[in-house]
Amino acid sequence: MRINLAHITVALILLLPGCTTPVEVEEPVSENEFQPPERLNLVADTAGREIDRGETMDVLGDADGQNTMILWVSTGCSGCHDWTEMISDEMRSGNISNDTRIITIHRYPSFESREEMINTYASNESSTNSLWPVLLTYDGQPAIDVEKGKETDYDFAKAFETPATPSFTILDGTGKTIWKNKEYWADSTVLEEALSYL
Repeated sequence: MRINLAHITVALILLLPGCTTPVEVEEPVSENEFQPPERLNLVADTAGREIDRGETMDVLGDADGQNTMILWVSTGCSGCHDWTEMISDEMRSGNISNDTRIITIHRYPSFESREEMINTYASNESSTNSLWPVLLTYDGQPAIDVEKGKETDYDFAKAFETPATPSFTILDGTGKTIWKNKEYWADSTVLEEALSYL
């Protein structure tokens, strides 16, 4: 009886349809293995000044195929103030054209208000007034995956690989990051290198 039961079991296993190769299960991507989209865009409110070119800015739309340098800032960041003052001084002295594609983006909207950001980087009364557009993000605001033509499932900071403040990201006209730097204090050599991409 045991032999017959064993034969029947083996026959059923061989005859029953089913998958005979192991199924590969996709493991969730850990933080360390996160791969952001290759091409990114951001559409955000601006500080609303004439130099901000409207109440909102579509970074790639505004770039019109040109490279754009993003300066990531927070309001209490001394290095951010230092970089802003240096770039502004270079613009005032004519060493950087006012048409150069530079934008400042608020990196930490979760704990700094829009008003603080405007008072620091978009006010004539401030020594750190930006002579280029200032973008005011909101907490949890997604970046846009250019390839898919839709918002990412995570916020802009994660999409741009958690930029430090201050730091620079240079996007080409398609939204691809082509250069990055996170030198804390303003450095003319680093600025010269960054400007060579614009």
